[in-house]
Amino acid sequence: IQNNGAADVAGTFASVGDLNDLLFLDHLLNYQGGDGNDITLTLARNDVAVANVATTRNQVATAGALDRLGEGNALARAMLLMTDEDAARLALDAASGEVHASAKGMLIEDSRFVADAATARVRAAMGDVAAPAMPVMAYGEGGPELVEADTSRFVVWGQAFGSWGTASGDGNAAGLDRSTGGFLAGGDTAIGEAWRVGMLTGYSHASFDVDDRASSGSSDSYQIGLYGGGQWDGLGLRGGVAYSWNRIDTSRNVVVPGFADALTAKYDAGTAQVFGEAGYRVETRMAAFEPFAGLAYVNLHTDGFTEKGGAAALTSAASTTETTFTTLGLRASAGFDLGGVQASAQGTLGWRHAFGDTTPTADMAFAGGDLFTIAGAPIARDTAIVGAGLDFRIADSTTLGISYSGQFGTKAADQGVRATMQVRF
Repeated sequence: IQNNGAADVAGTFASVGDLNDLLFLDHLLNYQGGDGNDITLTLARNDVAVANVATTRNQVATAGALDRLGEGNALARAMLLMTDEDAARLALDAASGEVHASAKGMLIEDSRFVADAATARVRAAMGDVAAPAMPVMAYGEGGPELVEADTSRFVVWGQAFGSWGTASGDGNAAGLDRSTGGFLAGGDTAIGEAWRVGMLTGYSHASFDVDDRASSGSSDSYQIGLYGGGQWDGLGLRGGVAYSWNRIDTSRNVVVPGFADALTAKYDAGTAQVFGEAGYRVETRMAAFEPFAGLAYVNLHTDGFTEKGGAAALTSAASTTETTFTTLGLRASAGFDLGGVQASAQGTLGWRHAFGDTTPTADMAFAGGDLFTIAGAPIARDTAIVGAGLDFRIADSTTLGISYSGQFGTKAADQGVRATMQVRF
């Protein structure tokens, strides 16, 4: 405050309001500033690091990056003016770019749709336990025709799928909600008396939200794969390899008192997987059972990218995430008569264990800053697998089926429903 008079300033301020509450700045009032009788207010960085208010690994990593970035960044300057520790933690979470790490876990989880469809098709071709009713088409004398799933001819098939699920937060990363839908189509043929091999392709779209981080996104994926299997009496083996091209779009908002930024990113990823399963069929008078064991290895490579936006925009380095899944379970199926309609019921109970990179991470950097590592919503290490389905032969040439599948862990849940109708002419 400039004093135009010749005399010194008389008195002092009783307080300086909210300046007393600044977390990362100290204030100094000088009543002899300027030309000797002016009042000057100076805000100086104190020795409290932004990381001191952080309580999670992601907050600590983001705060450290902002501390090192300095006051030349608008977001870093806005953080220094914070007066509330809880608000500062929320701002650090919003600035972390956590959605990019969580999206990796979603893509790894969704890789199972290809593996499940491929092994289900082989089981259907071999007439195995709890094989789904799957429309398949072969070329006959009069042209293409729908045939039984276990025909020995070359067939083509198609399957739509949909699922919705949640990966809960772990106290560090926030939870992610997602929904996925897509379509797979393939063709396979018999090789000898015991083997069947084929190829598949498909497309899927997923949308996801991390509401607690004001972040959302979507992915478009294009799949291709090879699969096959064999049957020797009760023993069945199935497996395959697949690759998915993923296109990811994200958006998020960072809002701090005195600062706001809207950020978007578009980048590519690729998901490669190898999967296999072994089961043994056991027949009883009432039902058929198949204990089974499965193994899948998933490798996700994510390209580097730079967000579009302002001072809160992040650059991420390319990275690879590797996760392996083992599954143990039991399938069962039984036929019965329902009011004169032939029907069959199928059920699956299992346990899936994940190991490897079960907590996806992303290496981030603000413009001109150092890399810091952010963790996303974790992949559930242990989940219960539940499946149930009913098929009804409502006419000699028509079969109607409906099935449910679910995976449930302590911090994750995923559910899907599928309906099919097969009509042979």
